[in-house]
This record gives sequence, structure tokens and C-alpha cells, in this order.
Amino acid sequence: YAKQRTQFGSAIGAFQAVKHRLADVLVRLEFARPLVFGAATTMAPGDIAAAKVTAAESAYGAARAALQLHGAIGYTAEFDLSLWLTKARALRGAWGDPGVWRGRVLAARE
Repeated sequence: YAKQRTQFGSAIGAFQAVKHRLADVLVRLEFARPLVFGAATTMAPGDIAAAKVTAAESAYGAARAALQLHGAIGYTAEFDLSLWLTKARALRGAWGDPGVWRGRVLAARE
């Protein structure tokens, strides 16, 4: 979408601020991936807590960044973005407060 949408005569993906925002999203998602795979492999409580807090925050942050990038059209049901944002909110709510999971990560490391 960032390559297609144009503002001021160029694609919004060409703007440095948009590139930085998308790079931050990618880094957070790539950081969450090995934590999720590691938690699935070890099933250790500390690893599961770390994966939950990181994956939930990364997914929600990615959905919020995408919504800002899309603007008002991201809220419409015609775009899958509204579905992904709803799923990310539900995931975050179902897994509970991130502070609790951070506490469990710290408790498991001690």
C-alpha cells in the first residue's frame, strides 16, 4: 500500500518517516518470531511469557502502524486491515496485561 498511495507527487513509501515506521514494525515482528518458536519448542513458563508479551505487542503495534499508514480507509470493512486490527486487539486482551507477563518473565529468570 505504501508503494501505491501517493502524496505530494510520490509514493508515501518513499518518505523517510514512513520507511522508518515500517522498519520498526519489521524489527519488532522479526524479534517476536524466534521467541514464539522457542516457546513452542521448550514450553518453559518464562519462554511462553516472553513470547506472549512480545507477540501480542508486536502484532498490535503492526496493526496500529498499518492503520496510520492507510488512514481512514483502514477502518472500512473492505480492507482486511480492520480484521487484523480486531484480531490483534482480541489477542492482546485475551492474553492479559503485558505487565503481568513481563513479571513472569523476570520471575522465571531469577
